[in-house]
Amino acid sequence: MTKFASLLRKFRRSQTGTTAVILALTAVPLMLGAGMGLDFIRASNLKAHMQGAIDAAALAAAASPNLTEKQRIELGSKAFALNWRHAMTIGIEARPVFVFAKGGVKASAEAEMTTSLMNIAGISSLDISGSTTVNIPENKKAEIALVLDYSGSMEEISGGQVKYVAMKKAAKNLVADLKATAPGRVKIGLVPFSHHVWTALPKDYVRGQSGPGNWTGCTQDRLSPYNIQDTTPDPANDKTKWGQPLANVPGHKNCDGYAARKLIVKPLTDDLASVSAQLDEMRPYDYTHIALGVEFGWHLLSPNAPYAGSAAYDDKSTGKVMVVLTDGRQTEPAFGPNGVRDDVQGEKNLSALCEAAKAKGITMMTVAFDLQDIDTKTRLRNCATDPKKHFFIAEDSAEVARAFEEIKTQITASVFISQ
Repeated sequence: MTKFASLLRKFRRSQTGTTAVILALTAVPLMLGAGMGLDFIRASNLKAHMQGAIDAAALAAAASPNLTEKQRIELGSKAFALNWRHAMTIGIEARPVFVFAKGGVKASAEAEMTTSLMNIAGISSLDISGSTTVNIPENKKAEIALVLDYSGSMEEISGGQVKYVAMKKAAKNLVADLKATAPGRVKIGLVPFSHHVWTALPKDYVRGQSGPGNWTGCTQDRLSPYNIQDTTPDPANDKTKWGQPLANVPGHKNCDGYAARKLIVKPLTDDLASVSAQLDEMRPYDYTHIALGVEFGWHLLSPNAPYAGSAAYDDKSTGKVMVVLTDGRQTEPAFGPNGVRDDVQGEKNLSALCEAAKAKGITMMTVAFDLQDIDTKTRLRNCATDPKKHFFIAEDSAEVARAFEEIKTQITASVFISQ
């Protein structure tokens, strides 16, 4: 012991390699601390992911009051599995548990995450859990306008699939899920847009038309400022009407392709099977007029003519949602003040339309699908009611499917579920 004490005194007095020794002695706890921090970050991210998955599961189970308890558990379990699936959850098993009570459902789930460097400190795993309780108001309804880009670029391939095909599948799944979870309480309309919109309108609302009955054809936006409003056209004032002269753009195709590609506006309907059938038939065509699509999407949801069947804005029992998807920037000229007509004005009109629709209580949800233009992405983000919740970037076909799944969950939560 005397020799050992003498050795320690020599070690303490020695200055040779002091820094290296100190660093060596502190390296292990520093690395352990960093490793523990990474494990905690993983656990936090996994917990947030689990909470989102269990929220979706509870919403799916609770929003189906016409199903048996067993069927609701199956539906909720399917929703949980779909939302739980992620790169971070590989090898981590979790299953939801549902407890049904009068008027609602409680859902919960647990999982065990194997640690990395925390294992050195004797902590081999961390417990992850999530839970939620939801209740269903029985009298709420939804009106949804799907404003979908059918310009020529939607025939390109993204993520191994043609873009419009991926969009169609995602939209059809949304329609089918809403039909199953809320039968009789959902109306959906379609606005397929490219450089024009093809629709049926009363002749009184179309420039150059007169008499009873409807006119069916292609139109661009109304003159400014009517193209950023949801007012009904004045039969005595052509400036308020659709059917203004089409833009003279080199290389433009005519209106003939819309009929062949089934690109007609479908007003709100509770016949959701017919919505799915039209989604199956539609094909892309020509340039991009995003503002025009949103203009008609707003009119579908507006209680004002030309379209019928939409609830009043102050009807608290009906939630109104517009879903807007595009893969490109505005390439079609739009009307503005003082005779202006160009694509930049179309970008301005899009922003104005989004703000006006939101002011009426319409929930705006936007999807940037394989969209490379940063300015358009920013406009879509700003267009969304809540940019953090209602704006989606989908880089490929798989991500557009996930975006529509989340849109379905949010529509169900905001319209049908009171938490």
